[in-house]
Amino acid sequence: SSIRGFICILLVAFIFPLLVWLHHIIAATNLTADENNAAYTRTNNVGSLRSQSQTLPITAITLSNNQNDEDQNQNNPKEAPIQIAYAISLIRCSDFQSSTSGLLDAATILRHSIHKTSVRHPSSNSKYDYKLYAIVHTRAAECSHILSDLGYKVLLRDSPVKIEEIKGEYLRKNVHKEWCCGADEFVKLYAYGIEDHPIVVHTDIDFMYVKPMDDVFDAMLLPYDSVEGKTARRKIEMEYPERVMPENIEAYLTRDYHQVIPGRKAAFQAGFIILKPNPTVLTEYLNIIREGNYVGGFSRENGWGGKGYGGVVGSMAMQGLPAYYYDEIRPNTTVELNGCRYNHMGANIFYQDVPNFIRKYKDLHGKCRRNVEGCEDCRKTDVELVKNMHFTNCRKPWNCAGKSSTAKGNIDPRTANYDHCMRVVRKWHEARSDLEEKIMNVTGGDEKVLEGRSGGYNKDVFMGHCTEDGQDGYLPIVASKEVMAKVAREIWDAWGNK
Repeated sequence: SSIRGFICILLVAFIFPLLVWLHHIIAATNLTADENNAAYTRTNNVGSLRSQSQTLPITAITLSNNQNDEDQNQNNPKEAPIQIAYAISLIRCSDFQSSTSGLLDAATILRHSIHKTSVRHPSSNSKYDYKLYAIVHTRAAECSHILSDLGYKVLLRDSPVKIEEIKGEYLRKNVHKEWCCGADEFVKLYAYGIEDHPIVVHTDIDFMYVKPMDDVFDAMLLPYDSVEGKTARRKIEMEYPERVMPENIEAYLTRDYHQVIPGRKAAFQAGFIILKPNPTVLTEYLNIIREGNYVGGFSRENGWGGKGYGGVVGSMAMQGLPAYYYDEIRPNTTVELNGCRYNHMGANIFYQDVPNFIRKYKDLHGKCRRNVEGCEDCRKTDVELVKNMHFTNCRKPWNCAGKSSTAKGNIDPRTANYDHCMRVVRKWHEARSDLEEKIMNVTGGDEKVLEGRSGGYNKDVFMGHCTEDGQDGYLPIVASKEVMAKVAREIWDAWGNK
């Protein structure tokens, strides 16, 4: 009996710890995606945002809210990476700058470029996943299906502020005239309300990603004083490298320096922002718009709050407002990125010509509009150094702009360099050609797609996608809705595809 008792003691001593260990393993594996995502919950407290952002695990699971996300997690057996929200805004179905087919191809290549700089594309070496959003104004609802068919989650929204709600007389009577879309452009602010992700990247549709932005994301999410956080911050190319980054980076932005008037504030470049979702920020923005404290004219006390944030294209809307907000209302919360590397437009930022070039300021002729010495000329930046591109000064790639002149639609030599722009635009056409090769692969070699590459105009740059100069010369991507759905399943939504 003593032997039996001894054996029982041994069994209890061995089995009990084993059961405890198994219990912990089972509990860990039952951790839900919602629980993992709890670290991302946004509150109205800025301090809470900072503490959350400094403790986010870089491999945390994000909330999946559609079947594609679930399929992706099944295809990728590893722990799901952080999912960045990539958003665009569609305010009108078309404008004079782009045809409908051009806008469709723009959204398609934008998605392809996001995919190629994400974890789903192994050669990118990125660790971040993505989900696509389209903030669509109700005025553009009729063409929103184009974006949903491409995999963008459509968020249909009306203008967040009605013009009659604006108290300030000047803004109320004039904001509807503002480029491009008056008060309707404020729908971009809804990006702050996409709260299922730790970071939202919002751009215009005429945009393309060339390289991953892992360092930018890491610096936003990792503790600022950790080894990894410090390493990420050192790699970020800032417009003003001597400035100290905030401990909690709430947003990255670039400025529209090529519009600067001497002695005035530089506007925000509204086509690109990286932000942490925050409903408090959205509320504060809308309150500023409703108050409408905007001074007209070109004095040094013009614009938002009478602080000089006015007098340039877009200053009453999404060019002037964010600059005022982050400079005056929420200072020391952002990092201004190098505009020659991020949101690259190839624009002339020297006091040499239009716009807002005032010849009487002879002491400024040829100097940088950033008011610093040794300013980088983005018209000469090596395109291989560029992280992402915004097709403005170099014109839209789908408009086949192959001439240099001051005529409308051509590349204006006063604000851009023709040869540089050709290199920039070629990057977009290279991305489209890459996608066309993928289309041929998933269709078993169907050469119908080659019909969109049969153009002979400036073929070294446009790679067969243009028959002549101008919008009418553009050949859109030749692929049916069914084929593009197959591309989405087998290329974009799959893991490990090149």
